[in-house]
Amino acid sequence: MDIEITLGEMRRFLGVSGHNIPSFEIFTSPDWRGTRGVYFANLPAFRGGNYVENIRLEFKAGNAAKISAAKGEEYVRKIMATDKGASRLGEYSLTDRRFSKIDKFMADTLFDENHGGKFGNCHIAVGDSYSDTYAGDVSKLTKDKKKALGYNDSAVHWDMINTEDKKVTATLKNGRKVTIYEKGEFKY
Repeated sequence: MDIEITLGEMRRFLGVSGHNIPSFEIFTSPDWRGTRGVYFANLPAFRGGNYVENIRLEFKAGNAAKISAAKGEEYVRKIMATDKGASRLGEYSLTDRRFSKIDKFMADTLFDENHGGKFGNCHIAVGDSYSDTYAGDVSKLTKDKKKALGYNDSAVHWDMINTEDKKVTATLKNGRKVTIYEKGEFKY
């Protein structure tokens, strides 16, 4: 997996806030237009009565240009063709292994997206973005402003989880690169 995600302007991370119960994840809604590279969901997904394994998405110019899965690929393609936004990024999240004791597939998104395990998890959601990740007055976040900021709009919101060992590097506004997550733990 090698993916680049653009945070976007006027964004904030949320988490451990009661948005989800349990709530071990730290998440945001990135600018979907800045997504490129390969994302791999090694944790299975159980959605709408469908079981899916090893989803692999290759993003180009913000859209999932190549979609595959070891099991359930036809279902993945169908959901991601629901509307224009269904194949774009709506959420990016990390879970620190020190906080969540969930260490196996539960077949329930609210538990699976909070997987701690040996290496924590990162997950993305294709589809709709969360407006509450806006770093300003959310009541003033109009549909046009959301579009201009790169918030994704879709009838779909599907979390896809990776629990493998990973290193997450942030590129700061000054160009400096900083490792923010490694071996399942936040570094700051």
